[in-house]
Amino acid sequence: MPRRIIIDFDAEPDERALIHRVRNFGEDLFRACREDGWAEISLDEMDRATNQLIVKVGSARRERRIAAMIEALLARHFFTGKARLSHVRES
Repeated sequence: MPRRIIIDFDAEPDERALIHRVRNFGEDLFRACREDGWAEISLDEMDRATNQLIVKVGSARRERRIAAMIEALLARHFFTGKARLSHVRES
């Protein structure tokens, strides 16, 4: 059953800077998802993102591995402790 991982980013005093950082992170995440093949993120949603991104995971078995990939990218973009992942099952 497909799942979604929702990434919520904490607010920052400079909202424009946060939006720019989230979108840069989203671009790297898009590339990682494309290379992985088991996850995807919408380019349209990414371009409109302000404080949240949604990753669709094609297989529940891959969800943990995709979450680990996202955590690694968050660390690379200095979002450790400033973003939370939520796991949602699609019906």
